[in-house]
Amino acid sequence: MGILDWLFSGNDEATGSTVDPAVIEQRIEQLIRIIDPRLKFVAGYRGKLRPAVEQAVLYCREIEAGIPPAIEASAKVWSEDPSLRALFASARDIPRVFSRSQAIQDFFENTPDAEHVWATLRFVCREATGFGVAADGGVVQNDVLRTCVSFTEKKPVLPSGCEHDARIEIRRRAFKFLLTEALQQITSLDMQRKDLREQRSMLQTRLMILKGQRVGLEAMLEKGIGARQKIEDVERKLSENERSLAALAASAGETLEHVIGRVQHVLTHGPDYIRIGMTKLRLDQMNVLVPEGTGEAAVEIVLPKVVVRSAPVVNLLACSFPRAELIRCRSLLHEAGRLLD
Repeated sequence: MGILDWLFSGNDEATGSTVDPAVIEQRIEQLIRIIDPRLKFVAGYRGKLRPAVEQAVLYCREIEAGIPPAIEASAKVWSEDPSLRALFASARDIPRVFSRSQAIQDFFENTPDAEHVWATLRFVCREATGFGVAADGGVVQNDVLRTCVSFTEKKPVLPSGCEHDARIEIRRRAFKFLLTEALQQITSLDMQRKDLREQRSMLQTRLMILKGQRVGLEAMLEKGIGARQKIEDVERKLSENERSLAALAASAGETLEHVIGRVQHVLTHGPDYIRIGMTKLRLDQMNVLVPEGTGEAAVEIVLPKVVVRSAPVVNLLACSFPRAELIRCRSLLHEAGRLLD
């Protein structure tokens, strides 16, 4: 087993409020590798990181648990499943979407005995409002404001041989996401400090040049016309720059202790950065939103969504897709060629 295999193994398969110490230790090693290997030089770094890592591992379990059990995504069951009917215009669209995924093709190629692949179908839910026709109590009304829902950018991700492994992978990905968020914050602060220091250097150089020019002008003209005002402007900007640098150092610090503090903050505030919510929709056969209490025929579907502070909201659906409906790459290319003819 290689070092990367070890770092990203330690499957946290447990439930409840306790975490295997071995999992915590492996997650700490993963954290060190991603954030900064120098953190190992901080005295007692494991003890400082352990509570935050444990809390993050528990929260990643909650994220995984928030995703409903997988459904079969196949043309065979399309007509029986309201969620599939909403997501796919026709039964044959399901095999097309899954078969266009190279990851799905590779999975079946590399695991010839697998009859199904478990994967997360990622997509974007969009709403568009316009005027249309509606029926209320048997009366047809024209020019009614309606909202139509569409599901775009469908892509299967994280293929796995069983649902259990797929869920463990979701936990690992969620934890790594939190580490990446912490690293991004640390890097952003470093960039701000770098920009302020470069600005300070330019202002200091500018101030030195202006003061030199003023001395030359005063010697020749007895006074530097406008030079004093320029010097004061640069001195004011330099003073503001120094205050910004001091404030940044006070709030973020430049030591590894402060890096650990930033990591602790992110890992203990997981819901601020990523969470699982639910999108509840009441749709008719044309994917038009139907308000509660109307006489129109509609079905209610509930779709999980990933809410990330730094990215657009995406929806997802845990699925199993059968090998029997896989369209081989050659057939997909042939179909694409016919459409272009």
